[in-house]
Amino acid sequence: MAKSHKLLALPLALLLFSACSGKKLDSQKVLESVVGAMCKRIIACQPNAMPSEDFCQNTMKTALNSSKDMPKVAATQKDLDACLDSINKGECSTLLGNEPPKNCEFLK
Repeated sequence: MAKSHKLLALPLALLLFSACSGKKLDSQKVLESVVGAMCKRIIACQPNAMPSEDFCQNTMKTALNSSKDMPKVAATQKDLDACLDSINKGECSTLLGNEPPKNCEFLK
């Protein structure tokens, strides 16, 4: 009987994990992750654009926090991972455009 419980535990764990992976993340966490990735990429693309990565992040966070209409984003971990991957691998010229980077459409 104990063996059958072990066999049931794996599918149950996988079901719970898959259900949780579709859960929307906290908007603040998503924005902080995107800001971090964007600043890291901006510094890599244009080293003289900002004094440091920390300066970039603080500037972007201050701008977002002072905005009356702080964006509320809805993204799953899978969405966020795809967005961060696109930022990290994307062309430098697409970083500061009017449209979000590829796979970051949830930022609109």
